[in-house]
Amino acid sequence: MLGDRKYTTYQAFVAAVTEYNDAIAPGKHGWDPDQVVSLTPIKVVYEAMWKDEDDTINLDIGMAGIPVTMGQLLFALNNATCEFFMDADSRFFEGLDWVSGTTYALRFGS
Repeated sequence: MLGDRKYTTYQAFVAAVTEYNDAIAPGKHGWDPDQVVSLTPIKVVYEAMWKDEDDTINLDIGMAGIPVTMGQLLFALNNATCEFFMDADSRFFEGLDWVSGTTYALRFGS
């Protein structure tokens, strides 16, 4: 859940997400923190129309030459957007939609 809390370590984040996924879909979820999701850095964008003033996310995740894993992507996304989503009614990460090149739009819901 985006905006719920920042994690001080990657290991604590992975453990929390693993526990959550095991609880809601034992043996049936696709959470694999080590799965490579991109061979290059990616950009995640989002415009919050629900805020009093439109606010945006424009986040670069990853480093050149190092593949981005599912765990690294979600850890970076969660910690970088914690304050952004803190006052949102619905803030469950639902995925990324491809925009162009290596840019993806954040999709979240309730």
